[in-house]
Amino acid sequence: MRRLLPAILLLATGSTLLTAGCVAHRPVTSPRPRPVIPPDPPPMPKNVPRPELSLVPGDLVRISVHQQPDLDLETRIPDNGFISYPLIGQVQAAGRSSPILEQAIRQKLAAEYLQNPSVTVTVKEYVKRKVFIVGGVTKPDGYELSPESRMTVLQLVAAAGGFTDKASKDLVQVVRRQGNGERTVLRFSLVEVERLLGQGKADADLDLWPDDLVVIPAALRVAYVLGQVNRPGAIELPNSTKVTVSMAVANAGSYTKFASTGGLQLLRHSPSGAVRTYVVNLDRILDGRDPDVEVQPGDVLWVPEVSIF
Repeated sequence: MRRLLPAILLLATGSTLLTAGCVAHRPVTSPRPRPVIPPDPPPMPKNVPRPELSLVPGDLVRISVHQQPDLDLETRIPDNGFISYPLIGQVQAAGRSSPILEQAIRQKLAAEYLQNPSVTVTVKEYVKRKVFIVGGVTKPDGYELSPESRMTVLQLVAAAGGFTDKASKDLVQVVRRQGNGERTVLRFSLVEVERLLGQGKADADLDLWPDDLVVIPAALRVAYVLGQVNRPGAIELPNSTKVTVSMAVANAGSYTKFASTGGLQLLRHSPSGAVRTYVVNLDRILDGRDPDVEVQPGDVLWVPEVSIF
């Protein structure tokens, strides 16, 4: 038994070393690339009722006071914005809504002439207002909008001759004046609007208010392909054509012989401004095993160099 013990220990030691050697030389499998998830589009603004319109020169108004027929007046607001009213003289009308004008006349009458007068201002006729559109449309300009009618963003785009080739429909802005004179900016994607309209959601197209300004960015839609490609730099992304990772690499002159095509990195900005990095395996895309990811404006596609180790 004592003679067999060294042999048993030798066999056990050799078996341990053999096992350790197998573990040390076990091939390391690379992790599967993270799937590229497109960023969520900006939240869609909701249609809300228009506020009471501010009066402008040219509007026809009728003013009456209960049981005071001598104070009835129908007049068109002149260019200076002031109307002449019996007893109280000049009253500013332009820039005020009907209820605010009623209040101003009531206060002046109550101050010296009548006790608790009941004043009513009725707009008999509005002059046409305008909405404005600039940027990536064929005919940027101001377009008439009747206060009694409805016009949406896409209807305004159509009136302006449609989008240009350089228009970016993903980053549309509507600059809107509020009742207190301050301006707010509504940001949304017209691509998302068109998608929702295709699903039968008619209220997805934002209603415009008089004096709204629609801004369609007209800068070039570009992405960037850098690293081990023959022509690194910016590539244009046409509105009418889907450009994928493999197409972007081809547009950059294809990859060099030093490229690591199994681990491309796609850097993408989210709407919040954060940057996310995704790993894309070009070899699997070209073999048909992975989907060919669509490149979006502002993306940076980095083709790394193959490691020599």
